Amino acid sequence: MKSSITRRDFLNGAALALGAGAMLSSRDLLALESATADAGRIGQDYYPPTLTGMRGNHAGSFEVAHAMAWRGEKPTEYAALDETYDLVIVGGGLSGLASAYLYRKQAGADKKILILENHDDFGGHAKRNEFHSDGRMLLGIGGSVNLEQDNFSDDVHTVLKEIGVDLERLDAAREPGHLLAQLGDAQMGYYLNKQTYGKDRVAHGQWIQTWLGQGDVRASIGAFGLPSDQEKRLVALAEGERDLLPELSLWETKRYIETTSYRDFLSQKAGLKPETIALFDPLVRIFYGVGVESCSVAEAFLTGAPGMKSLGLAGSLVSKLFAYMAPSVRFPLFPDGNASIARMLVRRLIPEVAPGSTMDDVVSARFDYSKLDREESPIRLRLNSTVVHAVNHDGGVEVSYVQGGKAYSLRARHCIMACYNGIIPHICPELPEAQKEHLKYGVKVPLVMTNVLLRNSDAVKAAGPVQYVCPGSFYEIVSEAPPVSLGEYRGARQSGPIVLWMAHNPSPQNNGQQTARDLYRLGRHRLYSTPFSTFESAVEQQLTGMFGRHGFDAGRDIEAITVNRWAHGYSYEYTDLYDPDWEDGQAPHELGRKPLGCISIANADSEGSAYLHAAIDAAWRAVGERLSD
Repeated sequence: MKSSITRRDFLNGAALALGAGAMLSSRDLLALESATADAGRIGQDYYPPTLTGMRGNHAGSFEVAHAMAWRGEKPTEYAALDETYDLVIVGGGLSGLASAYLYRKQAGADKKILILENHDDFGGHAKRNEFHSDGRMLLGIGGSVNLEQDNFSDDVHTVLKEIGVDLERLDAAREPGHLLAQLGDAQMGYYLNKQTYGKDRVAHGQWIQTWLGQGDVRASIGAFGLPSDQEKRLVALAEGERDLLPELSLWETKRYIETTSYRDFLSQKAGLKPETIALFDPLVRIFYGVGVESCSVAEAFLTGAPGMKSLGLAGSLVSKLFAYMAPSVRFPLFPDGNASIARMLVRRLIPEVAPGSTMDDVVSARFDYSKLDREESPIRLRLNSTVVHAVNHDGGVEVSYVQGGKAYSLRARHCIMACYNGIIPHICPELPEAQKEHLKYGVKVPLVMTNVLLRNSDAVKAAGPVQYVCPGSFYEIVSEAPPVSLGEYRGARQSGPIVLWMAHNPSPQNNGQQTARDLYRLGRHRLYSTPFSTFESAVEQQLTGMFGRHGFDAGRDIEAITVNRWAHGYSYEYTDLYDPDWEDGQAPHELGRKPLGCISIANADSEGSAYLHAAIDAAWRAVGERLSD
């Protein structure tokens, strides 16, 4: 399929990204300076979780990698460090940290391990946003969200249990029906803005159950104020008044829902208009990184979108089963998302970094980042360090990186590439060209998770349960930060300060000639070129539309905003509409992860899955390759 990304598109995106520093606010510049000016000398006052402004892929984390990937620029000279390790891990995200934990466990506690991370904090997408207001600490999720426990392998269960995670107790520590942990049974609202729907309107309900044809469907949909014809058609779709594919056999129906976009199904078969179809865009965008025009009918159904009951007897039966099972599907989560998992791994690797040993005390612990990279420690975690070269040499690996504008090299017996797949071909020149292409195939899904600290929760809680789907708005999802209470931390309160979690997907609408990968690339360029002020304005405008009638005042109530920008976000997962059905072992992620000499690959990309369990499974595989070498 022809890509619509022209040379001009790419160059414009690159130029805007390189000029991103020019658009930083004074607050961003101060945060960047404090994080990177003395990158190699981290003091006890260094604490990235409390930084606000533009985070995620923050300025200072990507420039060296972009120069390498876009223009082939690398340092010409490196200062050779008098450091030798048993294992060097490229990337301090969940897979990199799990690799260090498993290697140490299996190879011995005396092994020397170095983790190199290009960001100013560890955890990768498992980012912690920490706020302090009115004498309280409040937490928000900056990236990796929850634990998909139903998909855990025995290996993943083993790691989590060993580091102290009790999944059952963790799930019981939250308020029931939270959107990020229990979508099927969540009490949430639809916010319809006046720009798209003529007036600001909020409609609360158990919407997943409504879309599955459960409860008073007509009354729920009537709250939207849609035109009469559209209201009737939407009710008919949800309730399954007629089979919309009567001419198709069961096999043909299956083929249809896997090869037809959800937008086309709603438009051509259900007779819905764009404004009505847009109701289902937010969850699809947050789940898949593209809109309903680029998502198959089958994929949309997995988000709880309506239509299953309108696919004949088989569809009606599946819908009933889905409705029965949905409320019981739960995803345990910490108040800062999977950042707590990263912190538990780091504390196991480097105990001096924080007191305690349980999942209860890790939530409120303040980590001492000055303990991460000490000469006397067998395990060292070096932040603000972008790896640019890794080659097999004399039975080991030579690894080179840039930190604080200076280039260094060191040696190790083994190396695990736990960064994202797309950058590995630029770091490892020895890789066969075919393998490089396999590594480049998957394009990471761009996304934004913004956390907004409000001085007072009265206005937002007066509107109803604080979790919303927002069709037509900049932020597709708005929710209270996870109301999880563990140890001394209390995430659920009736009054006082509150953190709102707001999710945005930047991928543009498909023009009919693009693949999901094309859209992800364009969304990535859009993110790098969008200044903090745009996100700030969108927050103020949207929250005013949602809660202004209840007394919300943006200038008075917003205390802080943290924008977690992930241009290279979640791992690419193959799509129904744009990817072939590869045979086992022949998919790009499987062919791309083959070890090369003393170098192995461990990341969620290498598993073709954008979840914590994939990152840990990849670590098990890569460590096994290194220890069997």
